[in-house]
Amino acid sequence: MPAKVPIGDKKFTELKSVLLCLGVAASLAFGNPAMAVDDRGASSNANAKITTGGASTLQSGRTIAITRGVNLDNSDFSGQNLKGVAFQQSIVRDTNFRGSNLVGASFFDATLDGSNFDNADMTQANVEMAQFNRASLHNTVMREMYVSGATLFEGVKDIEGSDWTDTYLRKDQQKYLCGHPTAKGTNPVTGVDTRESLMCTD
Repeated sequence: MPAKVPIGDKKFTELKSVLLCLGVAASLAFGNPAMAVDDRGASSNANAKITTGGASTLQSGRTIAITRGVNLDNSDFSGQNLKGVAFQQSIVRDTNFRGSNLVGASFFDATLDGSNFDNADMTQANVEMAQFNRASLHNTVMREMYVSGATLFEGVKDIEGSDWTDTYLRKDQQKYLCGHPTAKGTNPVTGVDTRESLMCTD
């Protein structure tokens, strides 16, 4: 048995920190339910891909796990509380997020082609460098989102009833969305007109 190290020893403190980190990593790798988020994020069995490392989970600005390049194609996260869950650099095509709470979620550099965000709340979500080809944003709340010049909205399927208030878009992005045939309607939750939220000139 290893010799005991005095509690106040600096080396012991450092070793304790290392072991704690390794323990957290191991728990995440094997899907320890103790690490599942409570009512603030991915906690249900329906979100097993997330709690076992399919995407990282953020709580109060703290990243518990970071995963990149995860394939979540054709998943069903509809009606789920995914607040703060990060799908960064993941492949999330043809996935159902309909009616989900995605407040503060991160889709940084994620591929979202064909995914359904209808009636979801994406307030303050990070969509920098994400691509929304064929994605449906019908009645989606998209207020105060983080968007970069590399975010691709070209090919988006539907934005009717979406609310883009205080989401700052590049001029060409704004022009494209304002010219989209579905750029109309009023968001049923916020009561905001889609074209007004996009600051369309006509």
